[in-house]
Amino acid sequence: MSRTAAEALRAAAFACAAVALALCLVDDRADGPRWDVLAALAAGAACAGAWALTTRGKAVPPPAPQPFRGLPSVLRRNPVDWYAAVGFLLAAVAPFAAYRFAAWGEVHEATAVLGCFALVLWGLLFLPVLGRLLVRRLPERHRFLAQDAKAGEVYAVRFELESGEWIRIIDADNPKLVDPVPTTDQMLKLRDGIGKYYGTQSLRPGFFGQSPIGQFSLFAARFKGEPVWVVWPKRWEQALAVARRGGLPAYPVAMVSETGEMVWGYAALDYTDRYLTDPANLHPTVPGLAARPPRPLPAFRADVHGGLFLRLGAALAALTPVLLDVVSGTASAVLGLLAAGLLVNAPVAASSANTRLPDPDRWRIPPIQDDRVPGGH
Repeated sequence: MSRTAAEALRAAAFACAAVALALCLVDDRADGPRWDVLAALAAGAACAGAWALTTRGKAVPPPAPQPFRGLPSVLRRNPVDWYAAVGFLLAAVAPFAAYRFAAWGEVHEATAVLGCFALVLWGLLFLPVLGRLLVRRLPERHRFLAQDAKAGEVYAVRFELESGEWIRIIDADNPKLVDPVPTTDQMLKLRDGIGKYYGTQSLRPGFFGQSPIGQFSLFAARFKGEPVWVVWPKRWEQALAVARRGGLPAYPVAMVSETGEMVWGYAALDYTDRYLTDPANLHPTVPGLAARPPRPLPAFRADVHGGLFLRLGAALAALTPVLLDVVSGTASAVLGLLAAGLLVNAPVAASSANTRLPDPDRWRIPPIQDDRVPGGH
């Protein structure tokens, strides 16, 4: 199935879910089965299942050959991921809608209001995240780099992208002996023209709003073995001064392919000065030429989406007796609360799995590095 068809299935699943939520929000409980809500939910489940089947194990396509036109002067922010934004909005509203529909008029008014109040607070927690998804504000140091590119000159070096690496490190002060939880990071392993290795890391997941893990992994898989440019600001001394005064001790960088795709990231201070102190690495940028972030390419992964689908299916199963009007009173409210709890947990579980479990088709996964012991393993 083509990418366009897979995106149409995913959009249809979101649309069906939105219709079902709207029907639950605008209508109070009516006598008799609610076939309209059930039909919308069933259609959404069918579209989501079809999307999972058609995108499961889908390989990352190689880059289309294009002539190298030079270093771009326009380093763009990541585009709005409308699927992520709509998904967050649905995740915020769905628990409230499920409980309100199931409990309204079926239990004491004070009990219904109390449950709704907790779920409204849950929805409010999503507002800052939704704002960051829509605004997509770059960290200050990366805006600094974008200004230097726009002004016409940047430091840049051409590398070969050897692999994307999912690094797992157990910190030296970790007190657990059994199953310690490692911290994770994502890195592009690069090799320059004389064979020296260099690494760049992604923006910290979630810290600046939108997690870049999917975009970073797509870039790593697509351009493995291909030439990419690492771009630093021309005013790197100022960036270095800021890094040393506090905050994240790293340079802002952009990784730009020769086909014009780019991702934002960081580079550690170590091993970087050898590139920034060489005047030959100062390059002009092409006026008006814009780099573009890679288009998202989501695919079904059982270890990430399986738990999400399981929770959504269980929530649908809990709501089905309510929608068929075969239960009433306290039983209806309990089933609505159960469905709301599952809907609250579903996005949290999927997000946690996405940040803990690497996709072996996109990442090279080295052994865990244990900084508590000599040798690190």
